[in-house]
Amino acid sequence: MGYKSEHLVSQVREVREASGLSQRALSERTGQTQSHISQIESGKMEPGLSSFIDMARALDLELVLVPKKLVSGVAALMRSQATPDMHVHAGQPNDKRFARAERLVKKLKQVYGSSADLDRIEAYLRFLRRVNLSDQEMQLVRGEMDRLERHQASPQADPVVHDIAQALQRLRNSAAHGVPSEPRPAYALDDGDENA
Repeated sequence: MGYKSEHLVSQVREVREASGLSQRALSERTGQTQSHISQIESGKMEPGLSSFIDMARALDLELVLVPKKLVSGVAALMRSQATPDMHVHAGQPNDKRFARAERLVKKLKQVYGSSADLDRIEAYLRFLRRVNLSDQEMQLVRGEMDRLERHQASPQADPVVHDIAQALQRLRNSAAHGVPSEPRPAYALDDGDENA
């Protein structure tokens, strides 16, 4: 199977698994045999276009051709409009790292109790997991999770956890809305502003 189709098939498989749908149930929805779906998902068979479209539509996905110039805009729009049940997946190769980070936050909440900052970190991780992050952005997430792991038992943990929550919020805002990572002032006084 070619790399490009392998990537698409793996995304469809991940959506199927995240939906809790078995290959047999997908076969019933598509009219394809479970064996056929299994061979496609395992890479033993190259999917035909109509088979692939049937599989995608059975998972409530739609294939759309987008002009290259608009791909980043469409991806940003999809991320901003996505809800947790949509399984928007942008080919994130860092799922294990996110799973580890989410387990760390869950452990901290069990040991030290829930806090607003830990709740925010948990929500931002869930969002960022669905976004196609650049290597630099993923390094930021890893760095913040390393900080959380190092400071979890220290008496200085509260300000560090708050700092981490703010860093992940900036990254989430940037990914969702293309917001600059630095906060902007609500108001600015310009010397040349005569209407002030």
